Amino acid sequence: MLRQSVLHQPFSVGIGNASSNEVAIQKSLLLDIVNENHHLYQMEVRDRPNNIIRVLVELHKLGATQEQLSMAYQKTLLEVEPIRLSDSHKINERNWQEFLGLSSFYGDYLVFFDNQLSLLGLDETLDRYFYSIPPSMGSQLQPIVQLAFGIEHDLPQIVTQALAYYTTSYLDVSSILDYCDDPASNSNSRASQDALNTILFDLIRADQRFDGKIEGYNTFQSAVKLLLKSKYDLLKTYVKTWSTLSDSESRLEALVFSATTLYKMASRQQHDAAHVDLDWFLASGQLIDATLAIKQIMRPDFLEDWVNLLFLNTLCTYVVQGRPINNKNSKQQMEHTNFESCTATILHNSLDPKLVLAFTSLLKVTEQYPHFSSLCLDVANMLALFSKDGTWIKGGLGWTC
Repeated sequence: MLRQSVLHQPFSVGIGNASSNEVAIQKSLLLDIVNENHHLYQMEVRDRPNNIIRVLVELHKLGATQEQLSMAYQKTLLEVEPIRLSDSHKINERNWQEFLGLSSFYGDYLVFFDNQLSLLGLDETLDRYFYSIPPSMGSQLQPIVQLAFGIEHDLPQIVTQALAYYTTSYLDVSSILDYCDDPASNSNSRASQDALNTILFDLIRADQRFDGKIEGYNTFQSAVKLLLKSKYDLLKTYVKTWSTLSDSESRLEALVFSATTLYKMASRQQHDAAHVDLDWFLASGQLIDATLAIKQIMRPDFLEDWVNLLFLNTLCTYVVQGRPINNKNSKQQMEHTNFESCTATILHNSLDPKLVLAFTSLLKVTEQYPHFSSLCLDVANMLALFSKDGTWIKGGLGWTC
């Protein structure tokens, strides 16, 4: 467990005005936190991810106090499970692909990737164990978010956690991606953002072939697997059509817009306007974070497949969660006129890890896509209201509307 003495020391990352000595101390403390948790907890158990380090870093960026950081840490511990090791030498360079998709081998993969990263360095490790296999859509692409976070903050342990998470949640959808056109054939096309999102919010919403709730085994990934199996040809057709509409950068931007819009679509405000329900998988930042992570770290020659995979991931999430309606005329009263006010309200009302990441995802969108700031502020107001007494709905708000 994280030592309280470590947690109570100030730490930070990415502070431009800090002296080199201050940055070194801050980075050292962050590494202490990472090291103490590295071999303790699984990255995910039944849809509950281990986001301890990301939550602490994001809270610190928001200006949280040391007391708030400690409280948030205790909240994250409620959702994690201890790592199980079967045989630390079971996975090696020859057989590492034999255990893909088996969550029980997370600890073994973690030990393996710790050793490989130490021996090979980052680039060679990614070449051998990430780029060498078809892209995975496992666990809603959150392993990619973890990988981008580890690379951004130069945290080797976070990188190996991400690779272990990626391999144990592995879900191969290459047969769908291979059906898409050669990117050269659509490099000069540039459909409007509205046209790109019409496929998701209008056509798929109205397509009766997607009717019927997909239960799975009470986990999101099991439901996605059933959807991929039962609607394979239909999904393939939609992804192929979407892939031809514009260049990769335009489609990435459209996906960011879609993911941000889905916050509003996947929310439900009670009649007394004092209580907000939010969809667990559509409104907690995963789709935005995955899109921005792929934009951040993916090598150009792999980007096209990953952009198409992002759309497939968004499509599957939207369908599994019940295809909530896009009410374009829905407006809420803006209590907060800026993000600083929203931040203060959220920090005061709630340190819910999922809410923290949902909110900071919006801030990243405003940094990279300033023209979405108005939409993001609207959503941030909703999250501020949610922070008072909101409820996460795991089963999908689209099924209850």
